[in-house]
Amino acid sequence: MVYVIKSNGERQEFDVEKVRYALERSGASKELAAEIAGKVLEQAKDGISTGKIYGLAYGLLEKQNLTAAAKFSLKQAIMLMGPTGFPFEKYVARLLSARGFKTQTNLVLAGECVTEEIDVRAEKGSDCYMVECKYHNEPGYRTGLKEALYTWARFEDVTGGGHRFTCPWIVTNTKLSDDAIKYATCKRMKMTSWGYPEGESLQEIIEAEGLYPITILVGLGEESRKKLFEAGITLIKDMVKLEDKELIELGALKEDELKRLRQQANELTKGV
Repeated sequence: MVYVIKSNGERQEFDVEKVRYALERSGASKELAAEIAGKVLEQAKDGISTGKIYGLAYGLLEKQNLTAAAKFSLKQAIMLMGPTGFPFEKYVARLLSARGFKTQTNLVLAGECVTEEIDVRAEKGSDCYMVECKYHNEPGYRTGLKEALYTWARFEDVTGGGHRFTCPWIVTNTKLSDDAIKYATCKRMKMTSWGYPEGESLQEIIEAEGLYPITILVGLGEESRKKLFEAGITLIKDMVKLEDKELIELGALKEDELKRLRQQANELTKGV
């Protein structure tokens, strides 16, 4: 029996079906997903890290299907965006705008007790949400009860100051702790995270709207990524709108890599 070590240090039995499902969800065929999952199982030794499992699966998938490999790396791609590349709150605002919300970012409002900085104000119909964006780039980190309590306290202070918000909403690129979910359910707070809620989780919204970050592109170097960010090109949808000549003139991409990356970008945005 093979046990894996999760990023939080927890040890659990290796479930190869989770790998197969993740590969299929990324666009790999059932046959390819089963083949890769089988090879990962063969190479997995007791005590292997989940990060190593991911690396094995990604490496095998990249050789067979670049588009599926890109989607498979979505969680890591979000972490690569970083607070200095493209602030997470602006990305969240783009996602919510695609869902029909009218959004504003980086508001400073006088609360009942102190001045509060609001990441995103999202309004649709009679609902107006105070969105708190929680970005982390530490594997295994869970947004927990502390963040839920903090967000609720800020919501009470802002509404106590006379500002109209109907509900607080935490959006995070990590998973949530059980206590955070329990508290949010009790308080009727909205929570959107990696894997929660089912059907409306962060990755499901990204996939449904096709709002993939450029960091998802297989083979995009760090220097190119920085130059694209500096030029305001943060999402694949932004990139495909530009002609090859424009991208080359920006100094962000070279001709030899542009064709390969363009093909991936077109595949990722097809039908969305």
